[in-house]
Amino acid sequence: MSRSGLLHLGTAQRGRRHAAALAVAAVALAVCQLAPAGAVGAATAGVSSAATQPAPCPPVPGQPSGGSVRIMIVGDSISEGSSGDYTWQYRLYEHLRADGVSPQMVGPYNWLFNNVTNVDGDCSYADPRFENAHDARWGMTLFSEKAVIGGKVATYRPSYLLVLLGLDDIYWYGVSQSGMAANLKSFIAAARAARPRIRIVLGLIPPDIHQQTDPAFAASIASYNQTISSTAAQLSTIASPIAVAQDGTDINVAADLWDGTHPNANGEVKIAAGFTVRPSSTAGQAVLSWTLSPGAEGYYVYLRDVTRGETAFTQLPWPLSPAQDPWTAGLLTTGDTYAFKLQACKGADCGAFSNVATVTVP
Repeated sequence: MSRSGLLHLGTAQRGRRHAAALAVAAVALAVCQLAPAGAVGAATAGVSSAATQPAPCPPVPGQPSGGSVRIMIVGDSISEGSSGDYTWQYRLYEHLRADGVSPQMVGPYNWLFNNVTNVDGDCSYADPRFENAHDARWGMTLFSEKAVIGGKVATYRPSYLLVLLGLDDIYWYGVSQSGMAANLKSFIAAARAARPRIRIVLGLIPPDIHQQTDPAFAASIASYNQTISSTAAQLSTIASPIAVAQDGTDINVAADLWDGTHPNANGEVKIAAGFTVRPSSTAGQAVLSWTLSPGAEGYYVYLRDVTRGETAFTQLPWPLSPAQDPWTAGLLTTGDTYAFKLQACKGADCGAFSNVATVTVP
């Protein structure tokens, strides 16, 4: 079965100021001590301009290249990562390879941000043996990227656009909710103008310490996350589907984030637990695949029809076995957008839910 319609969701790895974020392969796809506000501001100020852009990281032995699925990750520091990170891009890349997909990561950059010297161009990936091209920079905002994303899409020709932007717009620049909504629509329109059949995954802004300590900021984030979901539902089409990554699912700020914002090892494990959903080549069907949880003997599938306004998930009656990955969901309504999530079980003990993945059914 063709994988050209792949949609993959999950969460994020280390970066600047979300807690766990996307994972989304158009679709696909995140502690404890808060970094001083002054240090974060200095890091943002240290982002290199185009005129001082560093040289690309050189290839390393064993690093793959090429692939049949072109993916471009667009984001700020949580997507770019910093010195010594694996990055969530690495986690996504490894997951897709394990699922039989050979992605080609594309974009204008391939480095990390040096969080000690506040300079871009660091190549000290924890494991550099993956395709690391991306379009992510510390301090990147939605309002700035909407003006240039069309040119980048035209140049790098991604089939899938994985987007995790907006937190910096709200936190640092105080962009209004109406402005955020307009900027998101402009971003989508520009990407589609350059590539009409592009598939887009929008990551929600996950929990962090600022949302716990600043009620007004938390309300702004919640409102923007609702805007992301409603915009995706409104603008998603069969030709250019838009999915939403529920990347903050099950993130515990104290346990999963090393500074109240960025993921530690616990957060990385939760990010890697994401699953994928993609349209089938058969009308009325979608194909689910997921990362197996150690010791899990069964997986319950939950779904809801977003298009029909369903707010509660329905559990399918029988759990899937590990051998049933991937699994095809049938009897779905053509043209409707569905949300799926999985729950892993060991015997009678069922654990936390996965992130939520959405797909528009052919």
